[in-house]
Amino acid sequence: MKLSVFYDHILDASRQSGIPSADLAVYCHDWGIRAVELKYAYLKEHEDTLLPELNHAGLSISCLYEFFDFGRNPDTSSAKEMLQTAALLSVSKVLVIPGSLDPQEADCLNALRDDYHATEQFMNHSKAINSMRQALGELTALGQELGVTVTLEDFDGNVQPFHCKNQLLWFMKHVPSLRYTLDMGNFAFCDEDVMLAYETLSDFIVHVHCKDRAPDASCTGRFGRGMGPCAAGEGYIPIRRLIDLLRTRGYDGYLAIEHFGAPDQMNTIRQSAHYLQNCIC
Repeated sequence: MKLSVFYDHILDASRQSGIPSADLAVYCHDWGIRAVELKYAYLKEHEDTLLPELNHAGLSISCLYEFFDFGRNPDTSSAKEMLQTAALLSVSKVLVIPGSLDPQEADCLNALRDDYHATEQFMNHSKAINSMRQALGELTALGQELGVTVTLEDFDGNVQPFHCKNQLLWFMKHVPSLRYTLDMGNFAFCDEDVMLAYETLSDFIVHVHCKDRAPDASCTGRFGRGMGPCAAGEGYIPIRRLIDLLRTRGYDGYLAIEHFGAPDQMNTIRQSAHYLQNCIC
């Protein structure tokens, strides 16, 4: 397994510390990180300076990701450009966040989340969700031609119809060749057991975000005991257990460090990298 980090965290660390992002990228390599998770829109805007910066630091791109609104606008042209860019840069995976539902529809769907059959029936008849499904189907077909795997993650948002395990399972079953990016910390958002979700979705996992969550005494959830950012290994998410399970199933891809909102990104990246290195040794 190899480590990557969200490039957003490098940018935040630069703003917080005053250290240039190019120097921080070198530090990340020194800490054992070998790639970055990169927002496609940022790459398009800064390609001329960003790619040389990453190359100088010895970092590749582990995954391109971007937000879309396929439930309301089924145009996939921009997403297809992302896949083509990924292929040109030898990036093997992209993460697509395909849209959201109107809050009322999302509430109806979420009320069914513990019952896969009921979830499936609802999602089968949702116009917005099926627009997302069709768009993802177009992208996975192109991805197969280009050698780029299209993935969906458990997103931490109530109006996204892919934030709990049964919703994700519907997409995995209904979109050929779609695969799953496991975000270890996001099932806490919907108060689901990440270990059970892992078992449900493990056959589809091709990429991993190692997000821990800081406990908060005011949170009363059974599995979601706090949503705050923290370094990997400092929260309550069973990261080491999940890495051990991934290893036994032959996973040899990236473990992406993720902690949006950390007040000291530089030290949090360093601490996360140290913990994860110990987990994979």
